[in-house]
Amino acid sequence: MAVINCKMCGSPLPLNPGVTVVECEYCGREQTVPSMDNEKKLTLFARAERLRAACEFDKAFAVFESIVAEFPKEAEAYWGLVLCKYGIEYVDDPATREKIPTCHRSSFDRVVDDLDYEQALVNSDVVTRKVYCQQARQIEELRKDIISVSANEDPYDVFICYKETDLNGRRTLDSVIAQDIYNMLTEKGYRVFFSRITLKDKLGMEYEPYIFAALNSAKVMLSIGTNIDYYNAIWVKNEWSRFLKLMAQDRSKKLFPIYKGISAYDLPQEFQRLQALNYGELGADQDLMMAMEKIIPIAKPIPAYVPQQPVYAPQAQPMYAPQPASSNDSSIQKALKEIRSGSKLGAIKVIRDAYGLGLKEAKDWVDDAAAGIVRPLTCVVEPMPSVQPTASSVALSPAQQEAVALVRERRMLEAIKVIRAAHGLGLKEAKDWCDAAAQGKFLPLGRP
Repeated sequence: MAVINCKMCGSPLPLNPGVTVVECEYCGREQTVPSMDNEKKLTLFARAERLRAACEFDKAFAVFESIVAEFPKEAEAYWGLVLCKYGIEYVDDPATREKIPTCHRSSFDRVVDDLDYEQALVNSDVVTRKVYCQQARQIEELRKDIISVSANEDPYDVFICYKETDLNGRRTLDSVIAQDIYNMLTEKGYRVFFSRITLKDKLGMEYEPYIFAALNSAKVMLSIGTNIDYYNAIWVKNEWSRFLKLMAQDRSKKLFPIYKGISAYDLPQEFQRLQALNYGELGADQDLMMAMEKIIPIAKPIPAYVPQQPVYAPQAQPMYAPQPASSNDSSIQKALKEIRSGSKLGAIKVIRDAYGLGLKEAKDWVDDAAAGIVRPLTCVVEPMPSVQPTASSVALSPAQQEAVALVRERRMLEAIKVIRAAHGLGLKEAKDWCDAAAQGKFLPLGRP
């Protein structure tokens, strides 16, 4: 008979007919087990759990799916799918020495909303259901913590996926190539996630929040390999397989396999329809930069502002007194500084305060300045005509306006955070609102 091992410590579990919840004799953890009504099913479970324990989540997921297809009433198979979706591995807690879950594949979606989790509850008895609920709450807390940390991360343009060390712990050629590409892209102004450098100051911390944030924000992944085994290494595959799933939801994302010393035919099957780049060919680095500039155009540098004599609009009785040229020159310099630091909202506020412009006029000026066109501004501003709201108009709160500006800058995680804080929404509701705003649709919300 097949042996089912403990999900936490890997020790053999005592199985008895009709019992679906057991306690491990080695680690003492209570856990669910499959029903013992079919030897083939138990053999598949044993294989799936070995793969999941080795963090081969995609392979384990496929085995659990085959169990569900043949045994659709087996609750434990649905729970196995949930563990694989969130990349759950049980590790030792340094403080208590107990086995605790860690999440290697976070998601914006709540565990309790997962359809496989619902099926696990529907097909389980009262005792098993209680264990599933307890473990789901643990995973959900992990997921919330990861989302909370990742929301504070700035977005990336490029994610570099590669193998850092070989079996002997030595640095790989992949890592050297990756760093050369990292240096080339950052010099051009791209924001690049490269774990060797990006995670260097995160020692002793969980990496998943930062990897999750980078995978979701990056428009391009460069998957580098000089050895087919490196492409299939567990954590390398974990990154590129997650990015492929994100690509299926967002067609603007692109993945480029970059290989050297191997044949394009040896690349993973999942890469066969992707445009790959042979980095061993002459001029490959130039080809890469041209491809990058087509997908993510490099912003033109903002020229230094040359003060001009302010032009005052002819008015018999101006509403605003003209400001001294030095004051306005200083304000423009301050706005340009905000733009260079990546804060368009800060620049808009500076321009509005200094010149009394409306939100649209100030934003247009800032967008032009970011593109390298610094237009002179008049010190006297005509008062904006009042606009009567119509039935089709949408009144956005200040927080919603801020979130919309962040969405337009592709800072989706920050936009979600703003909407959640202002309107007390859950993560899914805030994400849905921001996704709709990205398409020009504004879902109704309660007053902040």
